[in-house]
Amino acid sequence: MTPWQMTINDAKQMTFLMKPYKLTITLLALSILSACQKDYLNVDPIDRYVYYNFPQNESQVEQAVVACYRKVFPIVNSQLWIWGDLLSDNTSFRYNPTDRGGITIEQLDEFIATSDNPNFNGLYQESFEGVQRSNYVLQNLGKVSFVVPETKTIREAEARFFRAWHYFNLVRVYGDMPIVTEVLTEPDPNTATRFPRRPVAEVYSQVIVPDVQFAVEKLPKTTTQKGRLTQGAALMLLAKAYMTQKRFAEALPLLQTTLGLGYTLNANYVDNFDPLKKNGPESIFEVQADPLLGYSFTFMNQFTPWGTGTTIWPGNSNSRGGLNQPTADLNNAYENTDRRKAVVIGSTGTGANTILYLKKYLYWDVANRANPVNFPIYRYADALLMLAECLNEASFPNAQAFTLLNQVRTRAGLPAKTQANTVKALAVDTQADFRLAIEQERRLELAGEAHRWFDLVRTDRAQAVMTAHGTAEKALKATVDRSAYSTIRPIQAIPFREIQQFGYTQNAGW
Repeated sequence: MTPWQMTINDAKQMTFLMKPYKLTITLLALSILSACQKDYLNVDPIDRYVYYNFPQNESQVEQAVVACYRKVFPIVNSQLWIWGDLLSDNTSFRYNPTDRGGITIEQLDEFIATSDNPNFNGLYQESFEGVQRSNYVLQNLGKVSFVVPETKTIREAEARFFRAWHYFNLVRVYGDMPIVTEVLTEPDPNTATRFPRRPVAEVYSQVIVPDVQFAVEKLPKTTTQKGRLTQGAALMLLAKAYMTQKRFAEALPLLQTTLGLGYTLNANYVDNFDPLKKNGPESIFEVQADPLLGYSFTFMNQFTPWGTGTTIWPGNSNSRGGLNQPTADLNNAYENTDRRKAVVIGSTGTGANTILYLKKYLYWDVANRANPVNFPIYRYADALLMLAECLNEASFPNAQAFTLLNQVRTRAGLPAKTQANTVKALAVDTQADFRLAIEQERRLELAGEAHRWFDLVRTDRAQAVMTAHGTAEKALKATVDRSAYSTIRPIQAIPFREIQQFGYTQNAGW
C-alpha cells in the first residue's frame, strides 16, 4: 500500500481518525467512540478501531500515517489555490451576473472580505485536523514495537513533517496560532486558555523548525514508494520556513544539499503535469492522484469557465466555475517565446470575448471519468530558484545565482539574464534587480502551484504589487467593486467561529 492509498475497509475502521470532531482545533470523533470506561458492558466494535486500543502493531501505525498523507489531499483540492494563487495577481474570477453564489470567494480576491467570511474556516479546520492526525501518531507510536527500529523513526519523521507543514500554512495565512501537540478527545470551553494563540516566532521555534529538522535527519534520501516523503521534501519545507523568516543564510546550505540529491529538471516543462510521467526526475514531493482508487482532484470544476459546459473540461459538473482563472497581467507577463505559457494558460473565445483558464492540470481519464494529474508541492525548479535567491542575498553579483536562474529560463526557451546586458529586459545590474528577476521567474514557473501570494508576502512586496494590480483590474473590469484592493492585508482573519466559541482575539485590522 502506498502512502496515498487506503482501502475502503481501512477507511471504515479508522473512522475516528478520518472524520475528526467538528471543532476547529480538531478533536477525535466522539460520535463513534465510547467515552465511558471500558468494561464488560462496553464491547469494542468489530468493524472499526477505537482510540484506546489503536494502533497495536506496525500495520496499524502505517494506516495512521497514511491518514496523515491523505489529509493533504483536500487541502490541495479546495484550499491552497485560494490562499496561494487567488489572493495574488496571478489569478482572479470571472464575474457571473446570473449566479452570485460565489460572492464570498470573489470578496477574498478583491480584498473586500469581512472577518465573518466563511472561506476563512476551510484551511483553518483542515489544517488542525491534519495536526490532530500527526499528534495521534506521535502520541501512540511508543506503544508499538517494530521489527526494524529505523522504520519506527521514519514513521515519526513523516508525522512530524506533516504537523510542521500544516502549521507552516497556518502561520502564513492566519499569523499567531495555538500550539497543540497533544491529542484532544473532547470539547473544552477553556480551549483559548489551555491553548492561547502564540506569536508566529514561537510557532516556528517550538513546532515547525524542530519538527522539520527531525524529518531532515531521519527521512530516507530515496524511496521505492511513489509519493512517500524523502529528505528532499523536508529540506524544502525547512528552507521555505527559514526564507519566510528572512533567514537566508540558514536556508542556503539546505538547498545546496537538496541540489546534491540527484534531482534534475525535466526536459520539457509540460512533463511535470503529464499523468503519464508522474513522479519524474524533477519531483521532490507531489500529492498523488489515482482515479482507479477514487482519488482525483476536482478543482477543475471550479477552474473551468462557467458557460463552457464540457467543451473545455469533460468532467464539468454543476459546480460553480470561473474561479482561479489567469489574469490578463499574468498572461502578458510571459515573454513571447516562453514555452510555459501554452502549458499554464488556455483560452477560449476571441477578441474582447477571450476567456483565459488554468490549463496545466487539464487532463481527463476517460475510462475512470476523473482527473489523473498529481499536484506538485515541491519540485526541483523551485529549489533552483530558492537557492539563487539565497545566494543573491549573500552577495551580488553571484555567478552561481545567475546560473541557477538561467537553468530555469533555458528550459523555458528563454535567453539568459546577465549583468550589463544590452537588451534592457535581460539586464540584471543590481541586487535589487536580481530580486525582481527571481520574483518574476517564480511567478511564471510556478503559476498555479500556490506559491505567488506567499512569495509576495515574505518579500514584503504584497502591498505594492497588489495595489498596482487592483488599479489595472478596475480599469479592465467594470464589475470590480470600487472599494476593492484598498486594504491589502498580509494576514487573514481568524475564523469568526473561533472568536465566538473560544474567545480568541481577532487579528489586527479585521
